Amino acid sequence: MLHYTTIQSGVPSTEPVDIGQVDGFEAAIALVRSVDWKKVMATWYETQEGPLPAIVLQAPASRAELYVSHVPMDKAPYDQVHFMRTQKTGWLSSRKTTITAELHSPALLEQCLADWEAQRWESLMQRLRAQGVNALG
Repeated sequence: MLHYTTIQSGVPSTEPVDIGQVDGFEAAIALVRSVDWKKVMATWYETQEGPLPAIVLQAPASRAELYVSHVPMDKAPYDQVHFMRTQKTGWLSSRKTTITAELHSPALLEQCLADWEAQRWESLMQRLRAQGVNALG
């Protein structure tokens, strides 16, 4: 089961909130595709408050989140994925990884969500870094 929150717009909460569950990455893709992104993005464009609206998949035990947005541009629609994970590195220290990438292939989104479902964090990070957009941590 993959846990997710509703589409967030505006400043996201720092507390994980389990709004729903989907059974597998195929269902997560169906969820992403079921959103009327043209309407959502048009509303966001008016205020541009906070980051892009997204469906937020959560793995609280692993302290990881995956934000999935769809940008419905007429000529070249794409998905934007933002991955965040905090790992303990010692008694009082931790390391936060943040990667944002534009995915121009539906197959690539499927691969990323399959990695997410299987909690293959390193594979997911390598796949997103290969897109060469924004990698920190």
